[in-house]
Amino acid sequence: MIVSLSIIWGLVVVLALLTFHRRPGLMGQALRSARAQGFVVIPRMPIALIGAGFLAELLPQEQMSGWIGAESGFSGVLIAVGLGALVPSGPIISFPIAIALMHLGAGVPQLVAFLTAWSLFALNRMLIWEAPLMGWSFVSRRIVVSIPGPFVTTLIATVIGSYVQIVAG
Repeated sequence: MIVSLSIIWGLVVVLALLTFHRRPGLMGQALRSARAQGFVVIPRMPIALIGAGFLAELLPQEQMSGWIGAESGFSGVLIAVGLGALVPSGPIISFPIAIALMHLGAGVPQLVAFLTAWSLFALNRMLIWEAPLMGWSFVSRRIVVSIPGPFVTTLIATVIGSYVQIVAG
């Protein structure tokens, strides 16, 4: 966690310096935008994380780990893809749900499938934004070309996991 936090803050500092160097007049606008986003996101995070904790306690661990656990295989990936597509929210809800699933014994490939499916197939986003603004012709084409996404990322996560286990010993 410290490494990822350090990387994120390092990028923030680099981008701030680049912005100040190239277009100093935009620095104030960038800070105002960051503050406005912070006022929206920061109050929601504790509530979302507490909700994920409640969710992890309410769901039956044995059943969930059987459905989407590391040993659930391809059927677990399919279930995770379905769950990911049905999560009706943005990252403030979907990532705490992923955390809850992880604590319930979900496998890494299944979590990758869940988050990739949420990113590509969020049903609420399709119904509220994409279809009304872009039309069903666009949505149907985008879905068809996106179908391999969760499965390709799951395969990559599985290969990386196997490689790490071999190297670790």
